[in-house]
Amino acid sequence: MNALRKITLTGHLTQADKAASDYAYIPFDLPQPARRLTVRYSYSAAMSSNRSEGGNVIDIGLFDPAGADFPGGAGFRGWSGSARSEFTITPDNATPGYTPGPLPAGPYQVILGLYRIWPAGADYEIHIEAEMEDQKFDFSEKSAFSIRENPSQPCKSVSVASEWLRGDLQSHTFHSDATGSPQQLLAKAKGLGLDFLAVTDHNNTSHHRALAALDDGALLLIPGQEVTTYYGHMNVWGTGRWCDFRCRTADDIRAIIELAHSQGALCSINHPKTGGPAWEYGFDLPVDALEVWQGPWPYRNAESLALWDRLLAGGWWVPVVGGSDYHCPGGEETNLLRLGQPTTWVQATERSVAGVLGAIQRGRVCISARADGPRLEIGARSAEGAAEMGGALSVAAGAPVEVTTTIWGGNGLRLRLVVDGKAAFEQGVDDDEARIVASVLPQRYLRAELVGDCPPALLPPQAPPGIDLRDWCWALTNPIYCGKIEDTDLHG
Repeated sequence: MNALRKITLTGHLTQADKAASDYAYIPFDLPQPARRLTVRYSYSAAMSSNRSEGGNVIDIGLFDPAGADFPGGAGFRGWSGSARSEFTITPDNATPGYTPGPLPAGPYQVILGLYRIWPAGADYEIHIEAEMEDQKFDFSEKSAFSIRENPSQPCKSVSVASEWLRGDLQSHTFHSDATGSPQQLLAKAKGLGLDFLAVTDHNNTSHHRALAALDDGALLLIPGQEVTTYYGHMNVWGTGRWCDFRCRTADDIRAIIELAHSQGALCSINHPKTGGPAWEYGFDLPVDALEVWQGPWPYRNAESLALWDRLLAGGWWVPVVGGSDYHCPGGEETNLLRLGQPTTWVQATERSVAGVLGAIQRGRVCISARADGPRLEIGARSAEGAAEMGGALSVAAGAPVEVTTTIWGGNGLRLRLVVDGKAAFEQGVDDDEARIVASVLPQRYLRAELVGDCPPALLPPQAPPGIDLRDWCWALTNPIYCGKIEDTDLHG
């Protein structure tokens, strides 16, 4: 006969607790295995995470007896941020954001994320209900590991000589803070004609299991997670394994990046701009990409682009990508974030996860405002050789470089070449497919972008008043890195 065990945990959290650690671990024990575990919580002066003052925002997650060591706590069972006030886990099912599987006897820890604590502090209550199981189970390390690994289905790989693929590298479902299902998201992506999609729910990988069940091969699904910390966000692509997010310092985030790399994944800094939120860990990190364009262009993307130009001018050699940050279904009438806005194009050597991620690593990437929007690529030639987008070119000091830009769908826009952070060339585009050749004098790098005014009819619905429609970016390339012939390290 099953017994119901009820536990109530209460406490008070202060700003001093937040200063000491961003996370509070609230322990409880199960004396025997459980068939079902439900956790509910509440706290005083709760407010929306979109507000910056006037109350508390406390996130929630769970670790089981396998442990919560950083980084990569083996007992991680899920995270819902502040999007849910309760969750349930059983051996066969779980609330989105949490991993189903055995619930062994032993010490558990509710993890509370102290996102915002107001001066009066926060009183919390956690109510736990565990339906206990009399039967003994074999909770071996192997069986527990296979459940938590939660890999995506093996990716189908089709070799191609070289193909441009379009997709979205940041999107969300109700497995974190969105309201739409994985089914809705995939249907939207297919309707836009995307070739690949990364679903990057916040701080968990429970969506991978759902996506694997929906994978019909029509859309290349990139395993992803948005590592969402209180000091910046980072996408991880290419692994079904959970990556830790509990970090405060640059050393902490470096440990998480190294953990992701050990699993064969890539890491990309997300939306480093005002309200992004900004990235506070610095850039002396082994990241693989930078998300320079998030959502429609007016969402302060000019800040991210200017930051990237400063980093490039200082010798930082990291490619850029775009991501819509679409929260399915996104409140289509009121939210400016739309799937495929922007769209990231990659020139892949094969239609596979490895093909897409390899193209990102090589900088064979351009970004377009929309899935059906313009795109472009560049090649350059000096007296010493030639290079394509993402490559390196030796250049004698003061010597010219011939740049060839190929443009698709850019009629009526203007091509702008940016050299070492400054506009060096600009010319109107008067055809849907064009090739423009120009000469520039780079020292560090050169890149291309398409700019033009936004027709009022294309302004996103419910756009805030006062948006400047002039000189929007409609597409941009990754750079060609340049260096003097005697330079031995083009990374700077």
